[in-house]
Amino acid sequence: MPQRPGGGGGRGNSAGQAAVFLARHAPRVHLVAREDDLGENMSRYLVDRIQRTPAIEILLHTEVRELVGDKRLKAIVVEDNRTAERRTLEARALFVFIGAEPHARWLGDQLALDDRGYILTGPDAERPAGDGLRQADAGRPLPLETSRPGVFAAGDVRSGSIKRVASAVGEGAMAVRLVHEYFEQVGGPAGP
Repeated sequence: MPQRPGGGGGRGNSAGQAAVFLARHAPRVHLVAREDDLGENMSRYLVDRIQRTPAIEILLHTEVRELVGDKRLKAIVVEDNRTAERRTLEARALFVFIGAEPHARWLGDQLALDDRGYILTGPDAERPAGDGLRQADAGRPLPLETSRPGVFAAGDVRSGSIKRVASAVGEGAMAVRLVHEYFEQVGGPAGP
């Protein structure tokens, strides 16, 4: 059951391709989309293919509201964004496609971003003195450190990230260690 939240970023095609693939292996695939039209964020050829695939049920202007099941997923509750009507759909799996837009431009006056809005880290975060982001005496940033000393970024929001969950988890663990290293360098708080 791919869910495709609204907005740009290419996730529409990813969710559509996943739905088509899953429909070859499952008796029913529910494609849940916040938009009123799949074509808003999906290629026309893919929309046509999905509409011709009997095993795919398209749920437009709909969002997942609840997961049902104890140790395993048994169903999901979805809500129509227009009518607030809720339905419970049998489901054994849920795939969420949220896209690749970083949504970090609001940090632009606080942290250095690349031209696509991803946060610069490590050597890429170094800026000449006077730009207001990293002081010349701050030294070279640690691998996941941003342009603001002591602030770290990990996962998909980081410029140059691999865009995989396992990588993001690994970077998060690495960031914890780098925070400790940072505090050792500046003589800051010690902790676990």
